[in-house]
Amino acid sequence: MDRLLVAKISKPQGIKGELKCQLLTDVLAVFNGEVLDFDVSGRTMHAEKVSVRQGVLYIKFQGVDTRNDAELFRNKDIFLSKDIIQKFLDNEVLVDDLIGAVLYDEKGDLVGQIVDYENYGASDILTILENGHQYQVPFILSIFNIGEKSITVNRKAYNENKI
Repeated sequence: MDRLLVAKISKPQGIKGELKCQLLTDVLAVFNGEVLDFDVSGRTMHAEKVSVRQGVLYIKFQGVDTRNDAELFRNKDIFLSKDIIQKFLDNEVLVDDLIGAVLYDEKGDLVGQIVDYENYGASDILTILENGHQYQVPFILSIFNIGEKSITVNRKAYNENKI
């Protein structure tokens, strides 16, 4: 099972076992509605209550009923199944799916391979390995067309935007 890191537990919240967590995903819809099973550092935990308030994730796990119980989870990572997260994506792509993807131009000729991803605030930046050289290109839809099995690059826009 592929799993993705979605949060990191910061500290206990209150005296009834609730945990305050730092969100590490922007797919917040996974936390609305159904209660989920999370992988907390290798241990499957069932969430009784999950909420996002002011950009912070709060979770109450089954069997974690006191502040002392919750204290044992401080600084632990929280993972969710990739399949669960993908249900909530609407024409979006996970960064994990981009890394390693092979790029082709409109004619079907090999362009290169995505080897890294960065976000500096203004735009997502992909690092492309092309003919032994690495280039950085902003991840914008006028350059990249993501299909079911491949990613096609608008060669002209790609060449104009290489850094």
